[in-house]
Amino acid sequence: DDWQGGYFCPCHGSKFDLAGRVYKAVPAPTNLLVPPHTYESDNVLIIGVDEENA
Repeated sequence: DDWQGGYFCPCHGSKFDLAGRVYKAVPAPTNLLVPPHTYESDNVLIIGVDEENA
């Protein structure tokens, strides 16, 4: 297997690459959704804040 890392769903066996794109021939029908996020600094990532609508 040439697994390059990413995300694995243990419930149904779907695999996603590091960008959240679904691999072919797995149960998941679509890519993972990327939530709204901002970078507060080089070391701090804020997830769930949509600055355009805040």
